Amino acid sequence: MIEMGVYHVSGLGTSPGALTMPLTCVYILRAAARLGHNGASNFFALSGERERKGSYEKNRGEPEAIIAFDSKEAIEGKLKLNYQSNWFRMTGGKQEAIGEPIKKYLCKLLDHLNKILEREGAGGLNHPGYFYLIGVDYQDFEDVLDKAGLVFHGLRRKEVWVNLIGGSNQINLALMLAGNYTMVPSRYYYVFQNELTLEPSWVKGLPQNARDIKKAADRILDEWRDILPINLGFGPILNELGRKFFVEKKKLLSKREVINILAKNGYTEKFLPKLITSGYIVPEGEDAFKAGPTLERIAGDFSKFPEYQNSITDFGKVRENLGDSIKEVEFKC
Repeated sequence: MIEMGVYHVSGLGTSPGALTMPLTCVYILRAAARLGHNGASNFFALSGERERKGSYEKNRGEPEAIIAFDSKEAIEGKLKLNYQSNWFRMTGGKQEAIGEPIKKYLCKLLDHLNKILEREGAGGLNHPGYFYLIGVDYQDFEDVLDKAGLVFHGLRRKEVWVNLIGGSNQINLALMLAGNYTMVPSRYYYVFQNELTLEPSWVKGLPQNARDIKKAADRILDEWRDILPINLGFGPILNELGRKFFVEKKKLLSKREVINILAKNGYTEKFLPKLITSGYIVPEGEDAFKAGPTLERIAGDFSKFPEYQNSITDFGKVRENLGDSIKEVEFKC
């Protein structure tokens, strides 16, 4: 059973708005849903493993934790940050730890929205229970992929959304590939804006009442883009092929063995040519296959993932393995 709340995973750089802007969208939609906005309620309709009554439905889709990948320098406050909030008069341009303006802004936003909800007799929104920053070499794809795989394995029993706005190309690609391989994230999303504001610049002003919240929700639903996962369900196939060739040290797999792997994951024999043309397997005679160059490369990139599958049972294990690379930001408003 998935516990209440969504784990938002994101890349970051020196612009905290890449994280706060989409989270602002989520919180405004949650507020609108509390106020009876059908579109906002539908946005969260698939959130969670199954419908449940009471407090779960009331809090469906709320951020339970924020997990962001960024450079060690940005996390430690050694870089100048680029941001501005027209809603709450916040300005960057100085060296500061990137977690601080994110926490400060979200506290102000939630306090403001909750005052409106209270006036309307609706329940308030909760601030995230956890906020973690994970230090990576943002130019090193392998470093990010390894840590992203570690995180996703530790979140197997959670509901995970991945924000693809912030961070370097290496970070976003690693998040997508690790997510696809593990099949943990249920949602990949993108909300675009040109400005570096902490809030969505295309929402006209900070909502002041229930009507403003519903109007902002309409605009957010127009701008929000969910991205379909690539090769959905392909990760387990590659995982099992890799295990056969590189863990069990089999030099060849029979055609029947490969077909059985496909069938177990919902694919038919018709998918076999795709594995061949993509370089995952190479025909050896008429009824056998050896590992292909693409599978060998993936085995290197994802070499630690099978180990994580067995050893990383929860997020506590993630923190233990990351050591000094992970920092928790205390979320007290």
